[in-house]
Amino acid sequence: MPGMMDTILNLGLNDEAVEGLAKKTGNARFAYDCYRRFVQMFADVVMMVPKSLFEVEIDKMKEAKGVKNDVDLSIVR
Repeated sequence: MPGMMDTILNLGLNDEAVEGLAKKTGNARFAYDCYRRFVQMFADVVMMVPKSLFEVEIDKMKEAKGVKNDVDLSIVR
C-alpha cells in the first residue's frame, strides 16, 4: 500500500545471535535461513538492492549444488 512503511523482520540477528538461535532450536538450517532472509530484506528495504539479485545468486548456488529447492541447500559455516 502506498505510503506504508516496510517492516524488517529478524532485525536482531547477527553472526553471534544466529549461532545461538541454531543451538537453541537445534536447527542450523532454520537459523541461517532466517539470517539470509534478514539480510535480503534489509538490503531491499534500506539499501534498495533489488530482491532479484539475491534470487539470481541463490539460483546459481542451487544449480552448482545440483538441487532444485532452496531447502535442499546445506549450510556451510
